[in-house]
Amino acid sequence: MTTISDAASQLGVSPHTLRYYEKIKLIPPVAKSAAGRRNYSNNDIVHIQFIKRAQRMQFTLDEIKLLLDLDRSNAAPKPPARALVAEKLTAIEENLQELKQLKRDLTQMLDACVQSSESEVCPIIEGLKHAPSKEKSNDQTHN
Repeated sequence: MTTISDAASQLGVSPHTLRYYEKIKLIPPVAKSAAGRRNYSNNDIVHIQFIKRAQRMQFTLDEIKLLLDLDRSNAAPKPPARALVAEKLTAIEENLQELKQLKRDLTQMLDACVQSSESEVCPIIEGLKHAPSKEKSNDQTHN
């Protein structure tokens, strides 16, 4: 059995995160000592490692909960898990294309800046003023 602070340290998360995972039922209730302290089993640690790996793969907590529910269910988890991963992969491909375009745009602005004289208007500022906007309705830059 591992204490919450040792588990948090081992997993690279805060004790608050571990309590939050338990609160939102992402992990099952953790065993507690007679003094009321959480004691994490090896199974608990493996469960949280699964969550952390899934997060590194850009799965949301809701998606991770779905994957965990699929793992615990008696139903065949492959079709819904495959669909979720295919959807995630499509989103990543779209993000990669956007990042490639961003790299081209930034490279072009930097090149223009390097080639301009100090007395000319700043090509970077002008480029940002006149660049076509691709604002999304769910813009997350202000969150």
